[in-house]
Amino acid sequence: LQEEKISVILIPAMQRAIHLTKDFQAFLQVRTVFKSIQPDVVATHSSKAGVIGRIVGSLLRIPTVFTAHSWSFTEGVPQKKQVLYYRMEKSVQRFTTKIITVSDYDRELALMKKVAPAHKLLTIHNGIAPIDSHSSTEKTYMEQPVIVMVARFEVPKRQDLLLEVLAELTDVPWQLQLIGDGSLRPALEEFVAQHNLTDRITFLGDQFDVHSYLEKSDVFVLLSDWEGLPISIIEAMRIGLPIVATNVGGVKELVVDHDNGFLVEREDKELLKQRLHHLLMDATLSKKMGNASERRYLQHFTFTPMYQKTLMVYQQAVSELVKKGD
Repeated sequence: LQEEKISVILIPAMQRAIHLTKDFQAFLQVRTVFKSIQPDVVATHSSKAGVIGRIVGSLLRIPTVFTAHSWSFTEGVPQKKQVLYYRMEKSVQRFTTKIITVSDYDRELALMKKVAPAHKLLTIHNGIAPIDSHSSTEKTYMEQPVIVMVARFEVPKRQDLLLEVLAELTDVPWQLQLIGDGSLRPALEEFVAQHNLTDRITFLGDQFDVHSYLEKSDVFVLLSDWEGLPISIIEAMRIGLPIVATNVGGVKELVVDHDNGFLVEREDKELLKQRLHHLLMDATLSKKMGNASERRYLQHFTFTPMYQKTLMVYQQAVSELVKKGD
């Protein structure tokens, strides 16, 4: 953003966890910033920033748009957290002009839970810009097919589930690359060492050029306990990879089971093992599903439609406030 000469203002008190003192400080700091720059519309993301941003915006008579990348009360989230964030989201609905959900799943969940009326809710699927995914040599299925997972080593991502299943597939050729970092990584590295898999599994840490690793991979896996509409899967589809993922949130809007990949339910290790075995041993199926992924990306998940629809929502939010005479 700074390279594009777009100003970036940090809010020191803003943090992920709930902390009443710091949250009130963040409220005051955000209000000061809004008063200073006098925006036409406030776009908020994530539960904490979404709550504070919408309350401040509403109090200052600025239209607010909240993008729900995944509701914190979605299925799979711990029950206590579900209840807390559901009540929080319900309470700030009246401060919200429009809500963008990144999947139809999340829109239907919001309607079912009566978080907001239908006229405030609109699904805009995530989209990313196309790139020349075939700039290098044509992808060939190697003797040791490469599986890749891109995710932080934190809840709700489940690298542990993938490692447990692969530990039972040692008679099948594969290599695994794990991109990401986080607090759960040391325990998983220990698991790999204990199961003598260090020659087959590589921990790559955080990477800026994920695309280059995806280009050299054969199968993409994401086994989250909950999701919105994962950008990481869209990136893998853009490169033309078959996807194996848990059937949570909006994932089924990206992955059509048995078409561009396989969907498995949470904790279904046996089916996950079967699906991975099938893809690893059938290069023709893998290529067919990969081609389907790329087609599906080009048809539904490119950047421009997302951008145009999002801009339209911001314009609608401003127009609604003008109609009210504010």
